[in-house]
Amino acid sequence: MTSQHAPETHVKLENQKIRVLFSRQGARILSFSLKDNHKSDVNIALGFPSLGDYARHDSYVGATCGRYANRIAGAHYRDQQGNLVQLAANEGPNLLHGGPEGFDKRPWMVMEQTASHVVFALSSPDGDQGFPGTLHCTVRYELAGNSMRCEISATCDAPTIINITNHSYWNLSGRFDRSAADHELQIHADQYLPVDDCLIPLPGRADVTGTTFDFRTPRAIAAPEELQADKVIDYDHNFCLSGRRGTLRKIASLFHAPTNRRLTLSSTEAGLQFYLARHFTSEMTSQDGTPLHPQCAIALEPQTFPDSPNREDFPSPFLNPGDSYSHVMVWQIDG
Repeated sequence: MTSQHAPETHVKLENQKIRVLFSRQGARILSFSLKDNHKSDVNIALGFPSLGDYARHDSYVGATCGRYANRIAGAHYRDQQGNLVQLAANEGPNLLHGGPEGFDKRPWMVMEQTASHVVFALSSPDGDQGFPGTLHCTVRYELAGNSMRCEISATCDAPTIINITNHSYWNLSGRFDRSAADHELQIHADQYLPVDDCLIPLPGRADVTGTTFDFRTPRAIAAPEELQADKVIDYDHNFCLSGRRGTLRKIASLFHAPTNRRLTLSSTEAGLQFYLARHFTSEMTSQDGTPLHPQCAIALEPQTFPDSPNREDFPSPFLNPGDSYSHVMVWQIDG
């Protein structure tokens, strides 16, 4: 059964293994529940009790971020003809996740829906948050066995820039009152981008060897003594992924030993933003009303590199009329 322009606020996809709840507001993942015939279902994607909480807490939880995910220094860039394009700043002088009214704050249309897939659509007019050209974007989620595929597509009618991702936060234990830094993480990247105090990339790339950014071999994000002493490192950095941009490949995995659950992330993009900071507070609660731990969940956001419109050495974010933007992500759950 397919519905056109469905007015429902929430959308549910479900199979024998997974149940995912979405909101039209931000084409957002509200929950990602693992089904168990013998026990209660476990939600491993952070979500808030009400849609109003998403607006109040403004943490991009589960949302589609665009037109440009991550940061652009000075909220401006020069187009391919050398003209200055001024964007709407929303993090000091910089742009973050598309500006003050990014795609996460928009009501998307539901263009198709079945039990296993849904297609959201959004049109962004010329000048929206300062971005040139009208952009038409779709996000297609589809369940298949123990995985969910997300296909993001977009076209424009004038030269513009684009960088769209999903901003879900994960905790494979389902316990958002605990730190997620006990998870083992693997990222397929030999380099990462050092950043300044505003989280804008500095010149060059850094080798992960011998640093706290080396996740090439799976390891715990924090050692037990760091967890006990509450001295877990804050991460909010882009990793320069191995493999060719445009090719769907495994880029990262999370593993939670006590539950034997593993999340494997694949993407066609060039970069991965790994975010584990202390911005959650006990005033924020999970969907069951439990106060959140400051580091309750992990964001793994495939994308191009931050500030790439201003960096010729970074993967290009430019999109021209007649071309199509495509970003594919797959989340696979095992255990």
